[in-house]
Amino acid sequence: MDCLPIGQQMRIAQQAIHQHIDRTLSSMDLTGIQSFVLRYLAERSGELVYPRDIEKRFHLTHPTVSGILQRLEGKGFISILPDPNDRRCHRITLTEKGLHCQQDIHARISAMERAMTSGMTQEEQRLLQELLVRLTENLTKLSQTEATP
Repeated sequence: MDCLPIGQQMRIAQQAIHQHIDRTLSSMDLTGIQSFVLRYLAERSGELVYPRDIEKRFHLTHPTVSGILQRLEGKGFISILPDPNDRRCHRITLTEKGLHCQQDIHARISAMERAMTSGMTQEEQRLLQELLVRLTENLTKLSQTEATP
């Protein structure tokens, strides 16, 4: 087996994950990132959620989040309402349709994760998660260092 540089292997894995998720969720008229946003909203049921919360959680730009939210609203998964205390801000809530699809989304993503870690021991899975977290932290530090003049 040829060993690719880590960054290249991560990109290939990321692409495979996104393609599989998008294929799996296409019957629900959702993309992977849309399903992640819906899951995020479901986990924060009862809390006030604003577009900037989604931007921070998923490391996305404002225009990207706006597009995702507009498409989700158009498909009937969410409602976007002006905040009664600050009309410049918009609150995001799941609709009944958005709530009802959560179990199906979760089952499909869980099945994919089980397939991805097939043949790995619990210890190997834990180690993989630990290493991915460390890799992400290192890249974040590197980006912050490079951004500082």
